[in-house]
Amino acid sequence: MLRQRLITAIILAPILTYLIHAGGWWYGALVLALLSIGIWEFIRLAHGSGVMPARWLMLPAVWALACGVLWQSGYWLGPVIVALLVAATAWHAWQYEHGAMDPLQGWAVTIAAPLYLGVLGGYLLALRDLPDGLWWTLTILPTVWAADGGAYMVGRLLGKHKLSVRLSPSKTWEGLVGGLVLGPLFGALLAAMWEFKVASGSLLTWQHALQVGFLVALVSPVGDLGISMLKRQAVLKDTGSLFMGHGGVLDRIDSWLVAGVVGYLYVIAIGG
Repeated sequence: MLRQRLITAIILAPILTYLIHAGGWWYGALVLALLSIGIWEFIRLAHGSGVMPARWLMLPAVWALACGVLWQSGYWLGPVIVALLVAATAWHAWQYEHGAMDPLQGWAVTIAAPLYLGVLGGYLLALRDLPDGLWWTLTILPTVWAADGGAYMVGRLLGKHKLSVRLSPSKTWEGLVGGLVLGPLFGALLAAMWEFKVASGSLLTWQHALQVGFLVALVSPVGDLGISMLKRQAVLKDTGSLFMGHGGVLDRIDSWLVAGVVGYLYVIAIGG
């Protein structure tokens, strides 16, 4: 399993780095493609729990919500949320009238999945769109990977106290601490490298990278545990099988989604 994970990471890391560097439509297409696959995996999780959401509505809702967050436009985002709520309610009311037995659960998933993936995923787009967004993205996302790797290694070597017995028995408090140390340090190292490429006076410094790296490493496990919760109820080991040794898209981007929001809000906060 570890060998498969390493092979997949070695193959995908250069591709992902290139698309982040390319930015524009290339990066946007990558994020929207991942969110699109993620919504189908979300539907798979729902079906595993016996819940039937409105599949036809969820994919366009994810795209519209992600674009709304990117554009930061109340004239777009507000109406999209209203349309999602009204359409989901109308659809599941019609479904119940025609014999559906779980309208509440289906209605909740139809709304929650696009909001979760679309809104959080939109911040991955918004982060890249910031001034120096290329370098912030190439600092924050690798920080997540380093924190995950650090948590895994330290947990394997020193882990004794379970972080979450029911959701993720392999995670330990010692591993979490390892991630909180190694993730920010790696992010600070990257930022120190990027300082030669960013403009004078840029907000991206190794000190800020250390701080945002700590926040990202602290909060991103919530995304991982959240997807684990859904998999446990659906009795599935992985959300999919797209990535050899890594599972599905949701298994990979669960931490990225939270990290993108934290990173974006941090940059906005320090920028005044």
